[in-house]
Amino acid sequence: MTPLSLARRLAAVVGLAALAAGAACSEQLEGGAGCAAGLCPVTNAAVVDTTLDPVVLDTALAGVPVAGDLPVLLLATRPGADSLDVRAVVRFDSVPGSFAPPAGGDSVRITRVDSTAIRLTLDTSGTRFTGPVTIQAYDVDTAAAGDTVVDVLAALFRPDRLLGEVTLASPTVTGDTVSLRLSNDAFAAKAQARARLRIGLRLVSATSARVRLFGVGVGGVNAVSPVVRFDPATDTIFRAVLVFPASVTPGSSELARAYRAQSLPVRVPRLTDGSDLVIGGLPARRVYMRFAVPARFIDSVDLVRASLLLTQRASGAPDALDTGVTVRPLAVLATDAVTDLRRASEFASGAVGLDTLRVDPRGSGVRVFSVVNLLRAWRALPTNTPRALVLRATAEGAQAAELRFYSIEAAAELRPRLRLSYVPRTNFGLP
Repeated sequence: MTPLSLARRLAAVVGLAALAAGAACSEQLEGGAGCAAGLCPVTNAAVVDTTLDPVVLDTALAGVPVAGDLPVLLLATRPGADSLDVRAVVRFDSVPGSFAPPAGGDSVRITRVDSTAIRLTLDTSGTRFTGPVTIQAYDVDTAAAGDTVVDVLAALFRPDRLLGEVTLASPTVTGDTVSLRLSNDAFAAKAQARARLRIGLRLVSATSARVRLFGVGVGGVNAVSPVVRFDPATDTIFRAVLVFPASVTPGSSELARAYRAQSLPVRVPRLTDGSDLVIGGLPARRVYMRFAVPARFIDSVDLVRASLLLTQRASGAPDALDTGVTVRPLAVLATDAVTDLRRASEFASGAVGLDTLRVDPRGSGVRVFSVVNLLRAWRALPTNTPRALVLRATAEGAQAAELRFYSIEAAAELRPRLRLSYVPRTNFGLP
């Protein structure tokens, strides 16, 4: 059974379970003269509450997803001792060396260009700044090894590699797009040499600022992805040419595609992780939790509520503009044949209908995640599928703020717990 078909099955099971639970909560089943023999409950069942310590494994996973496999890119800056500097790289490894004339005929070699620009689309929901900010574009292509390594790329943001810049006066840009003009001479040289164009983007501001841009993501290039536009000027006529993100390195074609647009956390204040369960931050992390819930709570009771209780530790917010991180719980569908937890966390589905929760990184105390649909869905999982959960930020990889929770290594009163409210199954029959 594929993860997709299993996710659909889980969604169907949750829907039926929810209907059954709703009926059980709204009806008062009582014995009496109107009941047929053998069909009436012996007694009315009360709701029972219990709290369990069912987590047998919990850990924070880093490096998931791949840095370039993100739908949104973050540019951020914060001056000061605990400074923040997050940049991005967009690859255009298929720069054309010629173009087709509008009137038809043989292709024409590009010798010079005009009006070269990269179009960026803002995610205005995550863009925050109070004064003018400047987005700078640099040529960060390199033949050096490690062309995905932060330190290698960060060293290429030099004045002699500056391609252009644009200043934004307001977080709201007409049409939510920004056109950043690039050096025509630099681009023409790339086209003539059929060389790669890799553009590094950096945010410059006198105060804390954050700009989110739409990237490429797992769905591929779309209408809001970055695109380079230029006019292949000749002595006669031209038509604008578009160049879309593409990458030929590193390694396999699958990994190369993931690096068409890459986040680059050059400087991010970090606290020691220790045994904390960390969600969000840069590089992004997510939490994997595996449960051992007694079978009777899955198969032999009618669940009314199920809540995962996590105790939060206050975290110094790396980005003062982040007042909340939205956490999304996901059901893990990977079988026990997948032993790499990072890989297993990628086989996670939101089809079971778990609610998100927005949490302030600077807060502390118990946070409650509703997981009743997850426990109901576990009934449909094959026996070789661990009962597991992933907690990830909805803006994973595009938000510097992080959440910290105590793990199973903490004191008993701080560990993750599961609080259940259920109605015991009633035996029907003659007394």
